[in-house]
Amino acid sequence: MITALVYWNSGPVHLRWVPQPGRYAEPVTAVHCFCFAGEELILVDVTGRGISIPGGHVEIGEGLLDCLRRELAEEACVTVDSPNLLGAVECDHSVNPAFRPNQRYPQLGSQLLYVGAVTQILPFVGRHETSKRFMIPAAECLERYPDWDAVFQAAFKDALLWKAG
Repeated sequence: MITALVYWNSGPVHLRWVPQPGRYAEPVTAVHCFCFAGEELILVDVTGRGISIPGGHVEIGEGLLDCLRRELAEEACVTVDSPNLLGAVECDHSVNPAFRPNQRYPQLGSQLLYVGAVTQILPFVGRHETSKRFMIPAAECLERYPDWDAVFQAAFKDALLWKAG
């Protein structure tokens, strides 16, 4: 089991990588996607999150795949026709004494990570909270972004296995 203690704006959060699709803590608060365009991975620079894969929060009443498609369009200006659920990052805020659960952030919830092949790359429009889109050779990601936490690194390695498969 891969875990990490990270520090988000609200304080410490314990993360756990759950690679089995369908076995994660509810509710799902966000969805993200490892988007492969050939041998490259699409990354975005998001205010408050830094360099990462595109994705974001699920709105009330929004389906998970609808949210994913919306976030990919908003943040990266790409489409992925058939995203595959790779697994989940369970986010446990119980280690943060200052944390107060609310509708958007429960004490324990999950962020689903998908993987897929990009089917359309649209001109980038830096709106919402995304300032830049990058296309990085996937083989270079871990050496170029060594500050990714252990949970995200494990998920990325599983995404590479999906791509190779």
